[in-house]
Amino acid sequence: MQTVLFLAALVSLAAAGYPQYHYDVETRKLDPSLLNIQTKVLSLLENWKQVNPDDEYYKIGKEYNVEANMESYTNREVVTEFLSLYKAGFIPKNEVFSIFYENQALEVIALYRLFYYAKDFETFYKTAAFARVWLNEGQFVYAFYLAVIHRADTRGIVLPAPYEIWPEYFMNSDVLSKIYRIQMQKGLIIPEQGPYYGILSKDNAYYFYANYSGPLTYEDNENLLSYFIEDIGWNSYYYYFHNRFPFWENGEQLIGPLKERRGEIYYYVYQKILARYYLERLANGLGEIPRFNWLDKYQTSYYPLLSSYQLPFAQRNDDYYLASGDNINDIQFIDTYEKTFLQLLQKGQFKAYKQEVDLYNSKSINFVGNYWQSNADLYEKVPKRNYWRSYEATARRVLGAAPRSSINYENMNIPTALDFYQTSLRDPAFYQLYAKILDYINEYKEYLEPYSQDVLHYVGVKINDVKVDKLVTYFEYFDWNATNAVYLSEQQLDTVSPSYIVRQPRLNNKPFTVNIDIKSDVESEVVVKIFLGPKYDGNGLPISLEDNWINFIELDWFTHKLTSGQNKIARKSEEFFFFKDDSVSLFKIYELLSNGQVPSYMVDRYIYLPRRLILPRGTQRGFPLQLFVVVYPYQAPVKEWESMRQYIVDNKPFGYPFDRPVTLPYYFNQPNMYFKDVYVYQEGEQYPYYNSYWSQNQVSNH
Repeated sequence: MQTVLFLAALVSLAAAGYPQYHYDVETRKLDPSLLNIQTKVLSLLENWKQVNPDDEYYKIGKEYNVEANMESYTNREVVTEFLSLYKAGFIPKNEVFSIFYENQALEVIALYRLFYYAKDFETFYKTAAFARVWLNEGQFVYAFYLAVIHRADTRGIVLPAPYEIWPEYFMNSDVLSKIYRIQMQKGLIIPEQGPYYGILSKDNAYYFYANYSGPLTYEDNENLLSYFIEDIGWNSYYYYFHNRFPFWENGEQLIGPLKERRGEIYYYVYQKILARYYLERLANGLGEIPRFNWLDKYQTSYYPLLSSYQLPFAQRNDDYYLASGDNINDIQFIDTYEKTFLQLLQKGQFKAYKQEVDLYNSKSINFVGNYWQSNADLYEKVPKRNYWRSYEATARRVLGAAPRSSINYENMNIPTALDFYQTSLRDPAFYQLYAKILDYINEYKEYLEPYSQDVLHYVGVKINDVKVDKLVTYFEYFDWNATNAVYLSEQQLDTVSPSYIVRQPRLNNKPFTVNIDIKSDVESEVVVKIFLGPKYDGNGLPISLEDNWINFIELDWFTHKLTSGQNKIARKSEEFFFFKDDSVSLFKIYELLSNGQVPSYMVDRYIYLPRRLILPRGTQRGFPLQLFVVVYPYQAPVKEWESMRQYIVDNKPFGYPFDRPVTLPYYFNQPNMYFKDVYVYQEGEQYPYYNSYWSQNQVSNH
């Protein structure tokens, strides 16, 4: 029997072959002055868990002295602060780093600011080389990645995808252990047996077939969503969001004048994450996102098969009591924070931190978002805080369910999925926590005046019809490089080491076009938005717009010049504003660099979702959804926001017109609005790779 299984596995993997991926990448010419900078940035991120004494950075970093070069930084205060922490002792090397651990966070923020205020790239590079050699590896990568994104002299530089930098956070430990074993035994001892274990070798590369977690990790059929919540593009999206808008940094420095909308951005991003997740739940028959009470037992278990390079991740059972003795102080803080917000809403005013906010004003969404994120802008008018406590960080700690360390310094903490932006979206508790936060924010929105019929109506413009191509989803293989997960030998560092490639089936959709037929009485420039939302709830009942407005995800946002008469707009899914192509591999980046080019969407559109996740997985009979299309007059963004045009099209709130509750659904039956019923169909195999063990998490046919 075992021989039969072995031969079946061999035939299956051989049939899969070595898929050729479409690398018709949209590129741009890299400024020649940035070519050397780009190469140096990438070199510092290769094999970052270990140092190579023969590399250029090592020789520079080993000798560099920050204190002796204080004049090379534009802010002496940040240098002094860094040196104070550095002399007291940073977290040691080879320890797990998380931005949610207080002491580690204070250290890495000081390091980031040291990078940020280096007066030129040469100083930045030397400082980064110093940190690469002497400081904790995780802190170095976190601060360096952020600094490259935000420094003026590294704009236009491409960074590797998060899953190529932190591969152990994007795959389960069974695949990681296979990679470790091949590296330690220097290859497959019996190559013929490799396919039986999902391993192939070719051209100095090893390919590891990987699937997603099953019922051992997720209970109550949550494993049906593992292909989505463990998707590397989905999790990278969240990591990019944090890197663009780190909660601990002042908004003025991150996004300039757009800081006045930082809280609004916070709400908008999490609304989009939850709306997209909800669609995937409905597609798999799982229904509503569960809600929970901090004083009750938490029923959603999670047994992650993740491991850092030092410790396995903590597990949470399905009978976890949130308000345990270890958590009681945290629960009291959380409860007070929530009740304070509700009391503020009843008063209609916030007056503290040298701020006075009218909570019945629509622009106060900026304050409300900042309140729930507890970001730096919330406290910008008061002296520096001498404690590190926020609702988000505290709630993550409680829900993570990791045993509390009895040692004062945090480097002994057992990691949880909620400790890292790279892994948070894998834990169902993440969605339940942020659904709770959005429920509170929507309480604020209930106090706002709904949009009137006059505001929503566009006189003289009518959408006659909307037609959509057949919507189809499917799974396809994707290869990504996980070599950064292993430690290389001295010989491998100096030569061409083997590549360790994870091959995984991922959700994708066929390109489609939305055809919009508009009749206009006037010539005008307009904004067109396309939303996607559910048609039925988890019980199969139609959802009224009063309850459904929060569940629509915005797909597209663009301007168009209407002519008098009939207008036909054909909008391709490849053009959708909020989506991008998948990141290319580091190998491909180097290949493009040899011709002086870089992938353009990895420069300025890295923060958006992968285009292949536009649609939730379909069903064989068609999963019912609805498109909502709206046309309204174009108002140019204010001049101060011109530098942020990659995020903003017009002057309306993010998510308009679904940025406020809908109290009268017939207001949305305007001539310039159109609801279209659509169906999403699934084609091909549910999971292309499975065997007798992995079939336990195969998506069922329905």
